[in-house]
Amino acid sequence: MVKKINKADKLVFKALQRAVADNRLHLCLINSRINVPGSPVYNPWEVLLPALIPVLLGLIFIWAIGILWGLAFMIAGIMLSSNLVKKKLEQRLFDRTKEFLVSSYEHCEELWSHGGVVLLNADDKKRSCVSPDGNWQEFIILNFADLMTDKSATTSEKSHEKVA
Repeated sequence: MVKKINKADKLVFKALQRAVADNRLHLCLINSRINVPGSPVYNPWEVLLPALIPVLLGLIFIWAIGILWGLAFMIAGIMLSSNLVKKKLEQRLFDRTKEFLVSSYEHCEELWSHGGVVLLNADDKKRSCVSPDGNWQEFIILNFADLMTDKSATTSEKSHEKVA
């Protein structure tokens, strides 16, 4: 069932987009909830490949060179991927999640209902909202009500005032 989006929901979502764009709203992820099958931003290759590649190459080295060199390569490859590659993949997940969250109201609702997202007020770090239990719309209204103005409505009102 598709929820009909009213004007108030659109204004709250626009405020969310503006707050993220202005860095007034920080996004935090709970990786154990967001990076799992069923999540709209989950990419199984980013979870599988960092461990699979060193193991497969290590097995090839075991077969071609010897057990000691193959195991050493596996251990070095897994340590390297768990330290360097993991950080890059976490940044990619963060960027993908942020883009997905602000791309449309429907995506925002889908991601929020899945869980694993935390909205954090950049000015007051004590104020946060955790999905799926928290109400993100109420959080935006309470913290970023100044961003909920509809610019097209205010500019049309100003143009009517100039005419009159």
